[in-house]
Amino acid sequence: MDAGLAPGTGTPSPRWEHLDRGTERVVRGSGRTVEEALEQAAVALCALVADPSTVEVREEVTVECDARDFDHLLANWLRAVIHNMAARRLRFRCFAVRLDGWRLFASAFGEHLDPARHQGAVDPRGFSLAGPSVRRDADGRWTAECEVDV
Repeated sequence: MDAGLAPGTGTPSPRWEHLDRGTERVVRGSGRTVEEALEQAAVALCALVADPSTVEVREEVTVECDARDFDHLLANWLRAVIHNMAARRLRFRCFAVRLDGWRLFASAFGEHLDPARHQGAVDPRGFSLAGPSVRRDADGRWTAECEVDV
């Protein structure tokens, strides 16, 4: 299992991680709010492509999407992140998400692909998503996870 803490927090929340379920990789984000969980799920997805710590914040991209529930919103959000990574050859370090009902407004921070620094990068164009799930745990924390076929 790979995992990462949000930069500068020093605490386990918010956080992202990768899990293996059979042949599938699962990206998971968790946080005190649903926005933090969605942000961290996107960082986990990006970490499949390039180590976020090697990505510099040189560019900000605005992303908007909506859905009928949190599970579908997670899938649409991750698809938008994949689209920006693939079509614009971007790599992301972090995200800022704001929700208005079922509408997501986000800023994605990163830079264009630099093969010298983003070594071992996987091409995100072949990613497919399955089983998106966003839930509030008994302790009040939020978890957003999705299977990613790389």
